[in-house]
Amino acid sequence: MLEEVSLKLLVNTDTNKVVFAEAGKDFVDVLCSFLTLPLGTIVRLLQNDNTNMKPVKIGCLDSLYQSVENLNVDCLNTRTCKKMLLYSRNSSEEYCNTLKLNIDDTTDPTRDFFMCSNLADCKYSLLSSFRNQRCECGSLLGRPVLVKSDQVYNGFVKDGPVFIVTDDLSVFPNSVDTVFDLLKTLGIPCTHSLKEMFVNITYMQVLDLLKYSLLSKSSLTNLFLRKEPVLEETSFSTYDVPNNCRNRIKLKLFLREKDNEILFAQGEEDFADFVFSFLTFPLGGVVRMLGGNSSLGSIDSLYKTILDLDGYKYLVSSEVKNRLVDPCIAPQFKLSKQILQIYEPPASSVFNILNETCTKLSLLDPKSSKGAQEGYVKGPALFMVTNDLVVEPMSPISALLLLNRLETPPSEVTEKVVYIDVKEGLNILKAALTSNSKSALRNGLSHLLTQAK
Repeated sequence: MLEEVSLKLLVNTDTNKVVFAEAGKDFVDVLCSFLTLPLGTIVRLLQNDNTNMKPVKIGCLDSLYQSVENLNVDCLNTRTCKKMLLYSRNSSEEYCNTLKLNIDDTTDPTRDFFMCSNLADCKYSLLSSFRNQRCECGSLLGRPVLVKSDQVYNGFVKDGPVFIVTDDLSVFPNSVDTVFDLLKTLGIPCTHSLKEMFVNITYMQVLDLLKYSLLSKSSLTNLFLRKEPVLEETSFSTYDVPNNCRNRIKLKLFLREKDNEILFAQGEEDFADFVFSFLTFPLGGVVRMLGGNSSLGSIDSLYKTILDLDGYKYLVSSEVKNRLVDPCIAPQFKLSKQILQIYEPPASSVFNILNETCTKLSLLDPKSSKGAQEGYVKGPALFMVTNDLVVEPMSPISALLLLNRLETPPSEVTEKVVYIDVKEGLNILKAALTSNSKSALRNGLSHLLTQAK
């Protein structure tokens, strides 16, 4: 039997819109899980065409994801790097695994770790979260082991409280005062036009809700009353934050001389790593880095109200709130030269007990074939990055063909060297998310173009 979650809706029959829903733990857990999803996972889930809503594309993330799919593994430090970018782990997967409706297809409650296949003769105590990494003895880390934990997980919110969830996915504790304030804000003076509606939400409807939540501020209306979302034009504004990163990234921009339009950029492996790393960022962490202003449908209101929620009163533990409003990337996924403030939790200590001997195991970095911290992309190398974040190895032929598609002769191209710091990084990230934007580089770096020669 397919799992379902029950909801009670209040609908305004005059406007045919959902006013709010009364929801328990199971539905609010689903909303919380949206904030833990890596962007790459979201891209993949949005392409599901088995739901009522057609596949959705968000900004430039699809072209970035497809760039990784198309990239030859020889361009990456290890074969595992491709899997890490396309199927990034959720740092809160233990919580998501206990949800009644969990849409994260990368989580696995029985996920194995792997030790050396030649364990009896191997003197290295290595452990990998990915199969067939190379052990220092030369054998593959292919022997599955289940890492046991004493911690018990039960979603994100406590069982018992009832919540008010508005059309834009704002989440409030159950309160008549909240309802009265909401009716006043929506301009509903009396209750004659309001009716009660009972619904059950399925796995496929949660996928549709994710799509609507990223596009619309009327997510519940779109889902339950089958109204197409009204896409709002979002104006892009640059972030003015201090540039204080030690690991600036050098980038060469190729511009059309007559209008200063960015045609493409040329960068080394550190820039390719940087834009690829967007796919590993959890949605809540992205909203936090962007100051609560992602311009993604209902996501900002969901984030803000979870941020304002009394964590001790309504969440299962004090740790959970940080996992939602300031989530980390999964262990071993952070770049050693990441310019944005996204955090990585310390890896848990793992011990192997064999023949009454307890040995501490060392986690092998899946991005490195040498045991040292590295990025995803093998260097030294040059990469071409287009305005809509198509990333591929630098090729003069590809560059000329791109200029041909853009109807720009080489004689009309000028170059400018710029440096990417925190401000530029956040601007590119924000521009990559904008649903109506295919110009992440142009929007993200426009403030650097005034002095182009």
